[in-house]
Amino acid sequence: MMAAAERYRLGCMTSLYATLPLADALGRIRKLGYRYAAPARAHAGETVYAADLPASKRTEVRQKFRDQGVEPFMALGGFGDVHLPGKLDPYRADLDLGASFGIPVIVGWGPWYYRTFPNIPRTVRDWEKEMAQYLPALEKLVRHAESAGVTLAMKPHTGVTANAKVCMELLKRIPSERLKICWDAGNVSFYEGIHPDPDLPELAPQVRGVCIKDHLGLRGDANFPTPGQGHIDHEQMFRTLFGAGFNGPMAIERVDGRDKKPNLTPEMTDERLAAAYRHLTSVLDRVTAPA
Repeated sequence: MMAAAERYRLGCMTSLYATLPLADALGRIRKLGYRYAAPARAHAGETVYAADLPASKRTEVRQKFRDQGVEPFMALGGFGDVHLPGKLDPYRADLDLGASFGIPVIVGWGPWYYRTFPNIPRTVRDWEKEMAQYLPALEKLVRHAESAGVTLAMKPHTGVTANAKVCMELLKRIPSERLKICWDAGNVSFYEGIHPDPDLPELAPQVRGVCIKDHLGLRGDANFPTPGQGHIDHEQMFRTLFGAGFNGPMAIERVDGRDKKPNLTPEMTDERLAAAYRHLTSVLDRVTAPA
């Protein structure tokens, strides 16, 4: 839980160091100043966060977080194909997995409405047919989240969560305190070409987490630089969210820019996450400073 004197929880995704063993990744994250992280499924080829991990392995992984002074506070879950045969139970298990780690926010996303991104959408008939299958399945997953005591926070990723307006429509269709939004301004810029989203102030009270990535270029331009080096206005975004009462986890997801992820060395990632830390803590300190 957030300490009384702590005004925000900023962390990063351990997937940024997926080539390293988990303990090494967590050690680097903590050395850079972060005290929170979202666990990746695997590190250095070893599964470290998955529903089929035995209890003994889960205990070992949780201990690695404690040993490095890092708290798991968010996890990616998926859910875009929860309506397909055989998918619902594994996703329920993912929610239970998060609960077993004490992770309060599980991030999901819905189906795409593109046949080929960015210029060939699916037909209206195909999209409506998929939604008729997807929404009832998502509701079942939400009911499981309610029983598990975790929040399913859907992130912008085209489709049913393309932007703030569409996110609000989704929440109205399945009302629940356990179905909320994980804001991702970088995705809204990349997939929709919108920055900033004019409807974020209305959505902000429903945001329970943030995936942090910056973006440069036009819609569909896969350029995700270090936060603070793109055109996402983080200060405006955080003022909107914290002004609406936000106090959830915020995890840096990408710092690769135009580089291919496999080409990023741990040392390069260190440098970029250090720069992100300087930028984001400066902004967050201003935004959350007592009046």
